[in-house]
Amino acid sequence: MQRAGSVNELWNLSEQEIRYVKHDRKISTIMRGDPADTLLYAVLCSIYEGYSTKTVLYDHLESMFVVRLGRMTVSPVDVDEVLQHGFNEELIIQAQDGFSLSQLGINILKQSRKQVLHEGYWMNRFLQKKWVIISSAFVLILFVTLKLWIGFSIGSRAMMNDGLENLTDLVVVGIIALSLKYERDRLGAIAIMVFMLISGSLLGYNAILRLITAEEINVTFWGYVVTALSIAMTYGLIRYKTLVGRMSGNLALVSDAKEDQTHIRIGAGVLIGLFFAEFQIYVIDSIVALLIAIVIVWEGIEALREILQAGDDLSVDTIHLAAADTYDDLITAWLLARLARGPDTKENLNQAFIKGITIGYRYFDVQAVLGFRNLEKKGISKHVQIAKRSGLIDENQDVLSITNNGLSLYYKNRVDELKKVAHKFSRKRSRFRHAAMGIYIWITIFLLFAFGETLYEMLMGGLHALLGF
Repeated sequence: MQRAGSVNELWNLSEQEIRYVKHDRKISTIMRGDPADTLLYAVLCSIYEGYSTKTVLYDHLESMFVVRLGRMTVSPVDVDEVLQHGFNEELIIQAQDGFSLSQLGINILKQSRKQVLHEGYWMNRFLQKKWVIISSAFVLILFVTLKLWIGFSIGSRAMMNDGLENLTDLVVVGIIALSLKYERDRLGAIAIMVFMLISGSLLGYNAILRLITAEEINVTFWGYVVTALSIAMTYGLIRYKTLVGRMSGNLALVSDAKEDQTHIRIGAGVLIGLFFAEFQIYVIDSIVALLIAIVIVWEGIEALREILQAGDDLSVDTIHLAAADTYDDLITAWLLARLARGPDTKENLNQAFIKGITIGYRYFDVQAVLGFRNLEKKGISKHVQIAKRSGLIDENQDVLSITNNGLSLYYKNRVDELKKVAHKFSRKRSRFRHAAMGIYIWITIFLLFAFGETLYEMLMGGLHALLGF
């Protein structure tokens, strides 16, 4: 039987060893996914460390919290299913006195650990504030060039204004860089919110001017392409800034992500304006822009008020971002899954959560707490309050219990979780299918750029004929 060891032995790798690791498809095939995405990896780690019976495994893994894994909590049934998977792949051996890893299991575990470390290494390097600034500056320069060029070509004031708005955002990037250098991210956050107010006000002013004196817009296919590309890339930047801002606790980055949400709305407004301009209805562009401006100014005032009122308690959690909800939802899902087993006290839940974070980080490194900072100190109190306000849980004499609304959300989360697991075991899941999908996407992009303008003219011609414009 395999002697119990410590996973610390498997972490004892040099930077050079984890920096360059060749991806082994055999591991993904056996594990049914990337090791950091599979519960089997955690079970192999646990058995390697000596948690060799079902009862001990249940207790050890039940509260484990891992962002990358995407599981709410680990139930005994989950462990049983994973053990069966391990038996099928001949990674785990069952004896009278418990489980052990086969030589193949040990080898797969070691390679998996190296892969997890490798991914964590590059995540730590890429998820840094300086790379956010560099990426933001590069994307903004691209946006300014394309929007001013296309906007001037088609006569779209809305697109040109959006391009100029991106130009002012380069100043915001400079503010972030200075706030990072001098560790004044609170001032940086306030400055960014002020810029958000100014941007919204200028957008509203220009919208009113266009309402008074409507201008003709010469719509082209590339106007749509640039605007759609801008929305997609801005969304990616928001996710990136939110992730790094939350992990580093930097207010300026989170505030900038909040400000970037305005560009999503402006881009949507530009698309709407372009569509109606196809039929010589130019006033819609101005009306939509004015409505967006009002929303931007309102959100800017609210965000600035929250920052100023928070005082010394100001943190990245103070500024609400839609992109951050995904991370908070994971903890809420963990909480509901725990309470679905029965009522419990807040103190017990918090202790279980901290234990789960510790185990998750031990096995999955940074991928366990991706998008979070100081979870051990923050605990679960904030999410308990949110769940109570949302009607997901009740509190009676310091004991928390799940409501029917909470059970409904729990079952929905559970279904989504099992669908993902089922997909990993599906025969349709193969590298050939993924390769075919990749080829399909690239061919679609090529055809879009090669023949998109022709298709656009045919579509718009059909709409004009249908509507009689």
